[in-house]
Amino acid sequence: MILPELTGNENLKNQLSRLEEQNRMPHAVIIDGGNEELRLKLAEHLAMWAVCESEGEKPCSSCKGCTLAKAKSHSDIHYAEGEGKTDSYNKKEMSFIVKDAYIKPYIADRKVYILSECDRKLPVISQNIFLKTLEEPPQDVLFIMTCKTSKSLLETIRSRAMTFTLESELGYSDEHLDLAREIALGIVAKSEMDLLKATYKLDERAKALTVLDLVIQLLRDGLAVYVGSEAELDAEIAETLCRKLTKKNYLELIDITKDAQLKITQNVGLKLVSTELCAKYRRALWQR
Repeated sequence: MILPELTGNENLKNQLSRLEEQNRMPHAVIIDGGNEELRLKLAEHLAMWAVCESEGEKPCSSCKGCTLAKAKSHSDIHYAEGEGKTDSYNKKEMSFIVKDAYIKPYIADRKVYILSECDRKLPVISQNIFLKTLEEPPQDVLFIMTCKTSKSLLETIRSRAMTFTLESELGYSDEHLDLAREIALGIVAKSEMDLLKATYKLDERAKALTVLDLVIQLLRDGLAVYVGSEAELDAEIAETLCRKLTKKNYLELIDITKDAQLKITQNVGLKLVSTELCAKYRRALWQR
């Protein structure tokens, strides 16, 4: 599979290539992590791959299928349309997708449905409409859902799709990285006060999301070093974390951070999020 430039996502690119080689690409995928632009970029690239007419590597970017996909005018690629103030996918839109999916592709080998930013645009009622189709999927179809974190979707949806997680390509400042380092070190500090002071600085939503993305990367760096690989963002922080954390700790702390990000996107108060985040971090270490 020919893939777009996805800096820092070598594992994901290898995973996608293996799935294609083994002819095991699932009928439904969830793309999370990264940022909204990067998630949509990968979704559109997978859609182009699905309708590519090349006999060689796909997507070729030059055949009729790829050309139409890039122009967003391919008859077998449907972009879900939101409505209302929340731009959500309502019952009418989801019912259309469910029925249309059983109609054979018009010109390509597959039909593709792209549902972007499902964490804020796909309400539970619409997920339930969609669920039966995921349980008994039609042939020759690919459903692509993007979201900040897959945990925002029903477990029944997640269990019937394969999740591809992107590493973040969000831009960040030295201030953001310094605060992320402060939080990471606060997690393993003897005094809880260090962590409280650091998380209290998450005082703006955009800033908080970016900083927590970096915290996740620092934790992943620590996990990488723990299993014998190399850190990408900060080797020194990774080494410090490794002296204090187990593999189980890393995975739990990453999940806790992602949950905090989800609450921020749901407009939960930042002070409440930061206080709860601090408590959950400390609890994760107490229970090891």
